[in-house]
Amino acid sequence: MEFILGFGSAHRALKAEEILKKAGLPFRLLPVPKALDSACGLVIRLKGEAFDDAKKALEGSGLTPRSVYRKEGEVYVKV
Repeated sequence: MEFILGFGSAHRALKAEEILKKAGLPFRLLPVPKALDSACGLVIRLKGEAFDDAKKALEGSGLTPRSVYRKEGEVYVKV
């Protein structure tokens, strides 16, 4: 299972990248998938097993995602 985290701005997405790197978590910084509508342009993609740890690391740094989606096949479901 994969999760997509949106942050509302490229600056916030890049800050999330920095936090997750420091935490040593596996993730990818990617362009927003075409199926999702976002003005930001960047999202973080995580595997399911890293989601809880990533959420804790981000919240501990005062940065929470503005949107979270779970990928089910080719469909993104808002969490």
